[in-house]
Order: sequence, then C-alpha cells, then structure tokens
Amino acid sequence: MYTAHRSIAAVALTSAAALGLTGCLASEPFPGQPASRVLNDSLTALRGASTFTVSGTSSSQGVPTQVNLSISGTGECKGTLSAQNGGNIEVVRTQKHTFLRGDEAFVLARTQDMPEDQAVEARKEMAGRWMRTETSDPSMKGLTSLCDRDGLLRDLYGVQGAEKGALTEIGGQEVVTVNTTQGVFLVATKGEPFLLKATTSGSNAIDLAFTGINSPVQVDVPADKDVYEPDDNG
Repeated sequence: MYTAHRSIAAVALTSAAALGLTGCLASEPFPGQPASRVLNDSLTALRGASTFTVSGTSSSQGVPTQVNLSISGTGECKGTLSAQNGGNIEVVRTQKHTFLRGDEAFVLARTQDMPEDQAVEARKEMAGRWMRTETSDPSMKGLTSLCDRDGLLRDLYGVQGAEKGALTEIGGQEVVTVNTTQGVFLVATKGEPFLLKATTSGSNAIDLAFTGINSPVQVDVPADKDVYEPDDNG
C-alpha cells in the first residue's frame, strides 16, 4: 500500500547508550602521530572489521532516532530503530532485500491520521508482518547508510581541528580522547585502534558506541508467510 510503504520507510530512514568513562591513565598514546591521523586510522580499522554493533542516537535534520544495529562487512544488517514519534522498527537487511517490521505502537502512530478505511487496511497489512523491498530501492537509501559500514563512517573522515585529549577507559578498554571541531571521538589504544565511540553536534548529530567488533552476526530472513511487498505505487 502506498501510504503504509511511505510511512514505515520514512521513519526507518531518519538517521546511545552512553558508556561510562572512568579514570585517567598516564602513558602517551600513539606517539608521533597527529590526532587527525589517529582518528582516520580508527575509522579505517573499524571499516576493516568483519562485523560490529552500533548503538545510540543518529539524527537527521534535528530529528533523533535510537539505533541498535549489528552490521557485517558483506552487507548484512539486523537490529532495531526507535522512532521519536513512537514505536520501534525491526530491521533485517541482506545483500538483496531489506525487511522492516513496526510494532503495534508504530503501526498506530503511522496510521492515526489516515481516513478510517485506509487506516484499517494499512493496519491489517502492516500488523506483525515484514515489509520487503529490494535493498537497491531508492527509498531505502537512508537506511542503507545506517546499515552499511562504509556509508555510516565515511563522513567522519577528515574532521577538522583534531587534537589528542586525555587517556581514559571505556568498557574496560583503554582509549584516547580525540577532540575535534565537530565532536569527541574515543579510540582504542591497545590492539587494533578501533573507534569505540563518536559524539558530534548539529542537526545531524550522532552519539554512537561501537561494540561487538568482529563478533559473528546471524541474519535470519523472515518467512514468506510473514512478509508483504508494497504495491507498484508504494
């Protein structure tokens, strides 16, 4: 259905749980490397991971969406998005298809302004079922940027005004703070220099934590009986 398709896709495309920071450590992180290189290397390391989980808040034009997505380097993605205006959306993305399913609160929120006959039809179609589209569908472009590790991290390269800050710990891992004109980034100092947290400001602000790096991600495709596809007008 046209209206249902646009409603669920629009909220899904709107692009964290803050982790505790404790203590200060004494050693010099990445000696001889400028902060801009440390940040760029941390992004490259994370993009090179086979999988990771991203959780927190991603905003688009000032509208925040709660994000909890596990992402693989081969294009698979699964997790949840929580819309500001109510309800949660489950996401399953394969290399070929994207599946979205809203909970009852989401379905009610997306259909409350429809004429009653359309609302009844939309709720029946959407309730408890997965909407399936081609992953290449242009309406999925925003979601693709959240579910794709390159798209998610690409805009963080070359952030201006980077300076090294304090050493601290996050989730039991030693990290160095990289302060920039756009926000604050926390980079692991032991092993691979993965970016572990990013916080920026502005209309497209993010507050995201990166965990579960290189942990397996199992993506289960919904059964056909639980799937519907929008019509040609949706």
